Parts: sequence; structure tokens; C-alpha cells
Amino acid sequence: MRQRLPNQPCYYPRVSDDRVFQWTVALILFGVLFLGVSDTQLVAPLLPLIARDLGTTPGHAGIIVTTYSLAAAAFALFVGPLSDRIGRKKVLVSGLALFGLASFLTYHVSSFSALVILRGLTGLAAGTLSTSSLSLAGDYYPYAQRGRAMGILSMGYFVAVVAGVPVGALAASRLGWQWVFGCLSVAAGAMFLVALAWLPADKSDAIRRRSVFSVMDHFRKSDRLAGIAAAFLTSGGLVGFTTYVGAWLATTHNIGIDRIGLLFMVAGIAAVGASPLSGWLSDHAGKRTIIIWANVALAFLFVIVSRIGWGVWLVVGIAVLSIAASARQAPLHALTTEIVGPEIRGEYIAVRNAASQLGIASVAMASASAFDSAGFTAVALIAGVTTLLIPLSCIWLREP
Repeated sequence: MRQRLPNQPCYYPRVSDDRVFQWTVALILFGVLFLGVSDTQLVAPLLPLIARDLGTTPGHAGIIVTTYSLAAAAFALFVGPLSDRIGRKKVLVSGLALFGLASFLTYHVSSFSALVILRGLTGLAAGTLSTSSLSLAGDYYPYAQRGRAMGILSMGYFVAVVAGVPVGALAASRLGWQWVFGCLSVAAGAMFLVALAWLPADKSDAIRRRSVFSVMDHFRKSDRLAGIAAAFLTSGGLVGFTTYVGAWLATTHNIGIDRIGLLFMVAGIAAVGASPLSGWLSDHAGKRTIIIWANVALAFLFVIVSRIGWGVWLVVGIAVLSIAASARQAPLHALTTEIVGPEIRGEYIAVRNAASQLGIASVAMASASAFDSAGFTAVALIAGVTTLLIPLSCIWLREP
């Protein structure tokens, strides 16, 4: 793994001593990820409504998840190296503009085929937002603080569940699911202005030129390949499970979308609390240690929760599951952004994020078939096995 002193200056010029944590950048990037993840997470509770309104089954409607993920994976491979050449900020604000446009068009969609196309366009924007945000954070924060920074960014994944999903689910049940995407387009416009005004300017000497074939270098080094594999498995297992939680509760337990939204809110609250805590803890106890044990716990929780009937124990089970899922995110982001130097960080994060989206697409495809043919228990088993493989990748992931 690349060696660097804990307080060595980062790729972006700092405004104060490295020992003073800089909140502004972390909070803006949190907002960007919150926006993108809200869009992704909202699909789960909205899936029954989308399937009903557009005349398809929940299993078949899950193709919008696959399309979104494949588009995000493909475009990330382009925008990552681009951000190494022209700067993270330029690429990130462009992604926000594209996200706003795609969400606005989704508000007006009237057919399932058009929705699939627009979700692909939204995926292009999502690949930009995720890659640029994580790369910028990796550049800006020293490794000694990066667990904390990534903990704040990772809160975006789970605050989206607390705030975005319940509000979106309630709005969809009363106004229609298209309104949710209309609101996302407005939020994207607001974040565009905030990022443009407050993110640090791109460093003028950040331009790097590398061969297109240099991407293959990441697959030849064991630590980089392990980081890529961990991303594939982490996202695939979790999204495969969460995509069909709403449909499982609605079809098996006859739970309405309002109560599903509230359940997602409880899960999100638990995860929001765990995210910054796990980031801080990983800076002290070690990123790798937290990654391993959080994934072991999560793998078993997937299977256990799928066998619990509706009631207080299901709520508790999903809350604990969310804590385990949240606890692994910040240390994984912090560790994998340190594997390479800033001059190729965007490229590597792009490859890693592409693997993440391919993991989502692959597991979502398998989960769609499993859900329609064998039910949610089969989906949970797929998620559990996928997640249990992540600690194995840590054999090749080492702390710097």
C-alpha cells in the first residue's frame, strides 16, 4: 500500500492546520451524497406503486435498479479519470446539473420503458456524484482524519433513509410517486448552487494524463483489487436486500406504504447514529478491524431478519441490521481512498464505484428472480452470502 505520513499535506490546499477538522467540505459532500442516495433508496418503498401504475410486477420493475447501476458503473469509469485531469469540483457540479435534469424528466414520465431510460440517465449522474465526492474527500482530508470525514459523508446514505425515504413515501402515497422526483430536481438545483459557491477551487496543477489502459493497473495489484472486490460485494448485498424489503412487507405482511416508510425511518435513525461513531472509532481502532466485524454481523442479520414476522422484533432487527451496515461504510471508504495517490485517486475510485454498481446490478438481478420464484428469504440468503465474502477481501487490505 502507498505510504504517507498521517498529517502530510493533502491534494487540496488547507485553510488551517491539519489537526483542525474542516467541517464545511464534509457537510457539502454529505449533502451531495444524501441527494444521490435518496434517489436510489426511494426506489424500494416506491416499487409497488411504480409497478402498479406502469402495469408490471415488482420483480420486473426491479430492472430500473439494474439499469441505473449499469449506467452509473459505466459513466464512473469516464468521470473518474476526467476528475483527475480537470478537477473534482468541475465534474461534481456538472453531475448535479445532470441529476437535476434527469429527475425533472422523470417527473413527467408516463411509461415503464421511458422510466427505464431515464433511470439510466440518472445513473450517469449518480456515478459522477459518488466518484467525485469520495475522491475529493480523499484528497482533502489526511488519513488520520479520514475515517471521521467519511463517517460524515456516509451519513448521507442513511439520513436519506431517515428523511428522504419517509417523506418521499408519504408524498408518493398522496400525490403520486412522480412528485418525489420533481422534488429531487429542485433539491439538485439548490445543491448545485451550494457546491459551486462553497467547495474549494480545483488545484491548477491537478491535471494528469494517463493512458486509457492504465485502468488495468488496478487489477494487477492485490490491495487495489481487494478494494474493488469489497465495493462490489458491499453494495450488491445491501441493495439486493433493501430493494425488496418494501415489496416483501407489502405482499407478505400486508403493510401499507406509510408504515413501510416509517420502518425505513427507524432503520435510518439507527444508521445515522452509527456512521460518524464508526468513522471516529476506525481512526482509533483501525479501519480494517471495523470492516471485518461489521460485515460478519451483517451477514447473519440479513438471514435472521427475513425470518421474523411483523412486530416489534422486526423493527428492532432492521434497526440493528442498519447499524451494522452503516458501521462498515466509513472505514471502507477511508481505507480504499488511501490505496493510491491523489493523482490517480479519481480513476481508482471510479473503478471501485463501477464495481459497486456492477455488484448492485448483479445481485439485484439475482434477487429479482429469487423474489418472484422463492420469496424474500432467498433474497436475504443471497445478501448474507455476498456480505460474508467481504472479510475475505480484507486479507489483502492493509492499513498504511
